[in-house]
Amino acid sequence: MKLKEIANQIFKEKRNTSKIVYEHLLQLSCFSETIDEDSSIEKRKEVLSSISKGKWEKPQNPQSFLDSLMKSKHLAMLTPYSISELSSMKLFKLDGYNIGYALKKKDGKYSEIVAVHNNEPDVKQIGKELVLSAVKNGGCYLDHFDGMLSNLYSSIGFEEYSRDEFDPQYDTGGEFQKKYGKQDIIYRVHRSCK
Repeated sequence: MKLKEIANQIFKEKRNTSKIVYEHLLQLSCFSETIDEDSSIEKRKEVLSSISKGKWEKPQNPQSFLDSLMKSKHLAMLTPYSISELSSMKLFKLDGYNIGYALKKKDGKYSEIVAVHNNEPDVKQIGKELVLSAVKNGGCYLDHFDGMLSNLYSSIGFEEYSRDEFDPQYDTGGEFQKKYGKQDIIYRVHRSCK
């Protein structure tokens, strides 16, 4: 059973659970739904192999990267970047897939991991490998909204060094809060970079 189905079943049955748990399950379902079909499993294996072998789109193409990034169902969770901004970053878009990340300059080095995305609906559970690839390619810093990503980033060596509380002034109309709740922004550094 997919996590989204479990979350909806819990909500419908009105089990003793909080809205936060329900929302967490829904968010989690966006990144790690159960892989049901053999073709999805094979595609995931292909993608993981491509990540480990560094099969990134060459030459770097900011428009292709942006097109891939903009396919996300969760654009409110991502920092918007222009073609001009992407042109000044190191881009890692998996050749043939809407999957990737970018490294932005921080303190003179390409060390800030941004725009991590997997917009392939039938390729699940690759976030860990994608972020570890970013670390391998020089990534040391990242930020994210608190929630399901907190455990993932902690488990692969990212330590929190700062946090900004949710600020409703940046949520015009309250749409983000309605969809995701009040989530702090957490800033992390990888332990290998300290």
